[in-house]
Amino acid sequence: MISDTINIIIIDDHQILIDGVVELLNHKKNFHVVGTASGYQRALDLISNHKVDVAICDVNMPQMRGTELIPKLKSINSNLRIVALSMHEEKHVIKEVLKLGADGYVLKRSTHNELVDAIKAVSNGQTFVSDAITEMLVDEIKNPTPIDHLSEREIEIIKLIVQERTNRQIGDELCISEKTVETHKRNIFRKTNTSSAVGLTKFALSHNLV
Repeated sequence: MISDTINIIIIDDHQILIDGVVELLNHKKNFHVVGTASGYQRALDLISNHKVDVAICDVNMPQMRGTELIPKLKSINSNLRIVALSMHEEKHVIKEVLKLGADGYVLKRSTHNELVDAIKAVSNGQTFVSDAITEMLVDEIKNPTPIDHLSEREIEIIKLIVQERTNRQIGDELCISEKTVETHKRNIFRKTNTSSAVGLTKFALSHNLV
């Protein structure tokens, strides 16, 4: 970074959390909170009109999900580093958020030190995730569950099946053939040990896929 000062914005719809994070960061050397936002338009305005190095962003905003907001913020400022701050600990959510452009992922139950470390790490071009997430991903490798065997495309299709979409509708939305959809469905039923849409819906609910 050109300057030692890290300019930060905080995006969250819970004012009490914003106040707590502002209080924490204002006591840290070289951290400067440029502004806060409880809605996506305010967040976009802050990025557009101020020099911002790091955005701390909730991934479950009411007007716009963080998974939609993160790419928009990056499109305005390609050098922006984003730390997702979330209560969600599901592996597929974490992977999706990081894939969409977040540079760090910190759980809301994490310590203050982890958030500070995350800001420092991403501002230096590194990726940061909470210790609990690292432990979870290591456990996934050592002790895989049925959901760990599913590909991202298969998870997409499960979500659409739960929404009662037909093979044709799924194919149109994902730009694949009905035959390919049917192949994916056979693999999904095998991997999840289910045999119907009802069973798959129960699986999706139990694994927080919907």
